[in-house]
Amino acid sequence: MWEAYVSRVALQPLVDTEMNKHRTNTPPCVCLPLSEWVSPADHGGEPVYKMNYNGIILGVGAPNESTKHGKSMCAIVLTKKHGFMRIYPIPAQYAFPVWGLIEFECAKGSDPREESYKISSFNITGKIESSEAKREILDACILKSGMEDPMDYQNSNRKSIFLVKPTWGDVEVALSQKIPNISPDDEECGWIVTQGKHWMKPYIVWKSDQGKEHKSHLGGREIYEGIRNNPHEPWNLMNNLQVMNPDYEHWMLMGNMKDKRNVWLCVHLHRLKKSTSGSTPLFSHPIIGENSAWPYSSQSSSNVEIVDGHPTLFTMKNMTFQSSLGSMTNTK
Repeated sequence: MWEAYVSRVALQPLVDTEMNKHRTNTPPCVCLPLSEWVSPADHGGEPVYKMNYNGIILGVGAPNESTKHGKSMCAIVLTKKHGFMRIYPIPAQYAFPVWGLIEFECAKGSDPREESYKISSFNITGKIESSEAKREILDACILKSGMEDPMDYQNSNRKSIFLVKPTWGDVEVALSQKIPNISPDDEECGWIVTQGKHWMKPYIVWKSDQGKEHKSHLGGREIYEGIRNNPHEPWNLMNNLQVMNPDYEHWMLMGNMKDKRNVWLCVHLHRLKKSTSGSTPLFSHPIIGENSAWPYSSQSSSNVEIVDGHPTLFTMKNMTFQSSLGSMTNTK
């Protein structure tokens, strides 16, 4: 059960970061006024129903600025009941650590994406530190899309989040210069640099197991903070992503844009050094969802098999056999 898993995790103090330096007056539990963040007008005048969840923060987007919410972020949280949930708008001055354990209250807002919820309060209760626990959670969340490219699969199903594990050697990163949006810095939280005010835009080029190549914006808060803190050597950050290091595994947490549903960005690039101990992980199935497709509402039974770095194709014999079974056989 979720509660049992949380109780087995050592709740470590949050690591001090550049962002944490600016939250000395931030209480452990942050309550955002519901009238400000969730409006009945978002629901056509219908009553707003708040819900409470526990989850694991798997990715945090870089701040954007809007007239309504100022400088704010969204995050993707893994929950037992709903799987992936996108929560927004999070005030950009608050620390919101990836792999943090979170309790939060939310309601449906105006964002039409199925996985999106407006947050009204949250409490960071701890953080997952074990690499083996992280690896097991990430592997459990990889989208199975069969022979169809995962991005195309989610587009066709009108979903807005997925996690994929690209093959090493099929990934590279790039930085492109752009003209930043020029506007006077506000006095409050002027140290926060939003995506629009950055002078570089980072990308990752990757290929799915099904063989389709993508170029995706690296839109995570970690990435943009790294560029802000290393303005003269931005490639130091890109090198730290270890995408060219065969000793590391990578997982990409992907989310699409609210107003451009077919445009996807990488909310967080997870990387872990490959385990060489061969020992059994301490955490076995730490989160069990409420349906067989968890953490998605639907997915295929498997992904295409990769042999010698290339996706294998099903033969007519395979297709006939699978049809007689009524479902695809697991090729993984």
